[in-house]
Amino acid sequence: MVATTSPSEQLRSRQASRPTWLEIDLAALANNIAGLRRRIGSRRLLYAVVKANAYGHGAELIAPAALEAGADRLAVAAVNEAISLRQAGVRAPILLLGYTPPELAETLLEYDLAVSVYETRAALGFAEAAARCGQQLTVHLKVDTGMHRLGIDPAGAPELCKLLSENASLRLEGIYTHFSTADEANKEYTRMQLRRFTSLLEQLTRAGCRPPVAHAANSAATVDLPEAHLDAVRCGILLYGLSPSDEVPAPPEFWPVLSWKARIAQVRRLDPGEPVSYGNAWRAPGPRTVAVVPVGYADGFPRSPRTWKSVLIGGRQAPVVGRICMDHAFADVTELTESGLPVVRDDEVVLIGEQQGAAISAEDAAARLKTNNYEVASRLMARLPRVAI
Repeated sequence: MVATTSPSEQLRSRQASRPTWLEIDLAALANNIAGLRRRIGSRRLLYAVVKANAYGHGAELIAPAALEAGADRLAVAAVNEAISLRQAGVRAPILLLGYTPPELAETLLEYDLAVSVYETRAALGFAEAAARCGQQLTVHLKVDTGMHRLGIDPAGAPELCKLLSENASLRLEGIYTHFSTADEANKEYTRMQLRRFTSLLEQLTRAGCRPPVAHAANSAATVDLPEAHLDAVRCGILLYGLSPSDEVPAPPEFWPVLSWKARIAQVRRLDPGEPVSYGNAWRAPGPRTVAVVPVGYADGFPRSPRTWKSVLIGGRQAPVVGRICMDHAFADVTELTESGLPVVRDDEVVLIGEQQGAAISAEDAAARLKTNNYEVASRLMARLPRVAI
């Protein structure tokens, strides 16, 4: 649940527990949800996707705040993610997007979770378990329209949909598909997937078994493809103010929710040739001043093959030097100190976010690491304290 203490009290508490932390801007989250709502209207459902610990932002913090801000339902990848939310007091509907073995049916019923199904044998397994418990299990039929990950082919969907709708132990609530290239400027393939899906929906309507909630749009399609909004949308990356891709950037009215900060642990003066960190891989090319930052690869600050390259100290870029340790990294602050800027223990370091007019975004970090902002955010480890601001 969202803490009731003031932001300043939370921040002091988290800083005391560890000198590196994530700041989660719940006002930015609410702004982003309002932006999504303006796009989809009031009648469509908004699923807030909070899998992977809410893309690294902290699911137990984000989920209730997202619901309070106007999201209708939640979606996660796996059962354990949903259980954690239920144990944190979240009562809103939760949809499991990933593979869930039928032997977990009793757990799904216990925690009131909706499950994705796409194979007849698994569907029957869920139905048998629900019947034994004397309860009804909520299901969504997942259709593969071209991504070829999880889902039933459109040709087989009507038969499975009929089975699901006629089984008294199952409640067929929804049907959905997932786009593979919605985050590209060229929407030709995405529109083809949508045509396949809407054609199936028309077929199911004629057969009298169309589920009430059809959904296809992810964040990129929610922005770029309004005809894909259907009955509901599933938004993850835009919820957090991050861009679906370079080709489909976040609209300017969406704000980043997360900042990553730390405090300098120690400032070291090095003579020419003196090494820093494991393997002595970096040596001072001259007299250097190096700040030790208490973050490492166990926090999601990668060691190799590529690094963050720099962090912000005093509003300026300070190059990362030496090998990243499990719990520590190193920044060369020589240029800062030589320009008259004092750098001392406990000074603020920004890894993601803004500082004195300078900024490092998740997209900046992703470009340096040759990956995407999804991975940068979702690899931020649970041991990093998260604090609402």
